[in-house]
Amino acid sequence: MNEELIIAEKVQKTLKARCEYRNGKYYFTRTKKLEVFLGPSLFIFKLDMDVSFEHFQQDGAAVNKATVYILPEEILAFEGSLRNFPIPLPIAFRQCVYMNQNVIEVAMESLEPPLNFALRLAAALKEIEP
Repeated sequence: MNEELIIAEKVQKTLKARCEYRNGKYYFTRTKKLEVFLGPSLFIFKLDMDVSFEHFQQDGAAVNKATVYILPEEILAFEGSLRNFPIPLPIAFRQCVYMNQNVIEVAMESLEPPLNFALRLAAALKEIEP
């Protein structure tokens, strides 16, 4: 079994996600249930979190990407967990936050070992899970 596949299996278990390999890229998908209150109404829906890694390098780093959807009241705990994780954010880390009043999209990209990326993301998600 090659090293990339071993790492992909570890990432899959860490994120508790479905895994797929296409065109040299590993994709992981995990569904998150969101409950949004609009006035007196409650809307419940599910969105997929997408994570991927590709371009494996000799030193074990890869290009990691994730798109996560969270509620506005979860952003502080999520961001705090990312920053305070024992493995520091790499220098090559980029994050964009797209906000509306009901749902926040957090898009992240980094150059680091995929398992480090997955462990940090899993810890942040654990902070906001019920």
